[in-house]
Amino acid sequence: MFVVLNVFDIIPGREAEYAKYLRRVKAILDRHRARVLVYGRTRMVYKGNAAQEYCGIIEYPSLRNLRDFSADPAFAKIRHLRDESTTNYILTAVEEFDTMAAAAEFLENGGDGDIIGKQTQNDT
Repeated sequence: MFVVLNVFDIIPGREAEYAKYLRRVKAILDRHRARVLVYGRTRMVYKGNAAQEYCGIIEYPSLRNLRDFSADPAFAKIRHLRDESTTNYILTAVEEFDTMAAAAEFLENGGDGDIIGKQTQNDT
C-alpha cells in the first residue's frame, strides 16, 4: 500500500476553483482504486514548521495505481485547477512497512534497499 500525503494552502480568492477540483477528482481517484483516508484542515502543529492549512491523505493499492492516476488524461484536464489555486504544496508518496519491527530492522541494516525503488513521482 502507498499513501500520498498532501499538505497545502489555498490561495485566498481561489477557494471556488479548488472546490471545483475536489468535485471532479473523486471519480478519477475511484477509477484508480484510490481511497481518501483523511481530508481536512490543520488544527495544530506539534513539531516543526509545517504551517499549511489543509491536509489530505490518499491511499493507493500500489505505486502502479498512483502512476496511472498521475498519467490519467482526465486528471491532466483538471490538474490546473489544483495547481493554480494552491500554494506551499508538499506531496509525498509513502510506502508502508509491514510492521514497526520491519521498519526497525530496515534501519538497523543501514536503510539499505530503498523500499520505494528510488523513484520520485513529482507529477501527482
